Amino acid sequence: MKTILAFVTLHTPDYPAARAYFTGVLGFEPTEERPGANAFVQASGAGLAIREDREARPPLGRGVTAYFIVPDLENYHARLAQRGAEIVEPPHDMPFGRTFTVKTPDGHRLGFYEA
Repeated sequence: MKTILAFVTLHTPDYPAARAYFTGVLGFEPTEERPGANAFVQASGAGLAIREDREARPPLGRGVTAYFIVPDLENYHARLAQRGAEIVEPPHDMPFGRTFTVKTPDGHRLGFYEA
């Protein structure tokens, strides 16, 4: 069976802090919000959401990195570093392009690359 990735949800025990991180530090723009949940969906690809889950316990997201394409990797990296994002892999070249990785306060890893 062939599948198409449509949506990824990251669970968090502290939704207000997670929302503040995704909007204030990463600069993600919310497209839909409900009590305890927030979606960031772009027309060009899969959506991402954060959702309150009071039973979620660290380490959340262990062994998984969700990747996002950004138009200007070096500029975006500099903005995130200035805003205090925990960068766990600095910019480096990979076969698919230049990339770096951050770790969210909940322990999720998010990769960014310039295609």
